[in-house]
Amino acid sequence: MSTPTIDYEAVIADLEAKRAHLDSMIAGLRAIAGMGNLGAPPSGGPGGVKPTFDGKIEPDAFFGKSIPDAAVVHLSNMRKKLSTQQLMAALESGGLPHSKYNTVYAILRRRESQVGDIVNMQGEWGLASWYPNHVKKAKKDVVSLSPKTFEADASDEEDPDVDAVYEAAREARSLA
Repeated sequence: MSTPTIDYEAVIADLEAKRAHLDSMIAGLRAIAGMGNLGAPPSGGPGGVKPTFDGKIEPDAFFGKSIPDAAVVHLSNMRKKLSTQQLMAALESGGLPHSKYNTVYAILRRRESQVGDIVNMQGEWGLASWYPNHVKKAKKDVVSLSPKTFEADASDEEDPDVDAVYEAAREARSLA
């Protein structure tokens, strides 16, 4: 008797189909449970922040998070724009150490320009996903007008005197 061969590709395809079905079932259950974002873990879980009933944030809610990550989590939970001062107060009450206003503002501005998930709308911070038609301000291109720029441009042009010297050198070689 020969041993039957196993078609591993078919087994893998079957398992992937079952996984896709399970993922869709989990997403449906999250939607039914009213957990909001279908891809996010439930509030209070490892990635979520569970506000208390009186509106305060638990003291360890932002443990291990950076300022911009904690701000994104808090904004998504609050579902409204917040000023820098309001965000600072929430981050502190969630366990992050006190930071200066300028520091927090600069960190959020950098997050806005580099990652783009946070936007500043007339002095208040919100999530970019809330404003799909928001147009980012284009950065102005700074043109350098240094002497080196002009030297490089001048060297690109052909110099008739240089061509004459090369031609004279070629003629001298051919005569010799």
